[in-house]
Amino acid sequence: MKRIFSVLFIALICVVEAIAQAPAADTTDNQFWNETQISFPVIKKKEASGKTTEKLSFFVNGNLRFGQNISRFIDERAGFGFTYRQNKYLTFTPSYIYIAQQPAPGRKLFESRLRFAVGLENRWKKFAVDDRNLVEYRFRNNSADSVRYRNRLRVVYPVKKNDKELFAPFAADEVFYDFRAKAFSRNELSFGVTRKLTPNISADVFYLWQVNKTGSPRNLNVIGVNLKIKID
Repeated sequence: MKRIFSVLFIALICVVEAIAQAPAADTTDNQFWNETQISFPVIKKKEASGKTTEKLSFFVNGNLRFGQNISRFIDERAGFGFTYRQNKYLTFTPSYIYIAQQPAPGRKLFESRLRFAVGLENRWKKFAVDDRNLVEYRFRNNSADSVRYRNRLRVVYPVKKNDKELFAPFAADEVFYDFRAKAFSRNELSFGVTRKLTPNISADVFYLWQVNKTGSPRNLNVIGVNLKIKID
């Protein structure tokens, strides 16, 4: 299965190279995104079944984004937050993120975001569905502050052998509603695969298509790799 994951990763890298070399219109950009998240358990709880779950965890994350046909840094992000698990169906996640952007040479944008997410999840024998509801207040240096609501619905289909998960393909769609503009401002459709590299490290390799109602670019083609690291 490691070979399968390696083949998928190499295939996506080939797509990155092809996109980077292809000409793009002014309304379209091809980008590469990476996020690394490190989480630390704060409170653990032992269930009646004997299984130990994380009731409260703290996390830090960092993001790097390459744009303009994957030719230069355009976006750097760093943040932190907490995840509180009420039960196996419900989580609450308050967080903060700082963003520095350089969308074009000589142009710099800065933004701070306060965020609060409510996650709903259910798992069945062969697949899982989760729905993230996120509200974020955006403090921006170049324009008026704004508030957005984001809803992401994701379906995960774990592939198992002998009751052990080998990898998990997923598909997701996220819509953005801007309360200042009083309109839906963005949509992100993505699909990819999650693979556990070690018991405490997992990786997502994905493709994302972003459509923006306003601004430039209007369309993004994104290849991304996210890492999640858990420190026990």
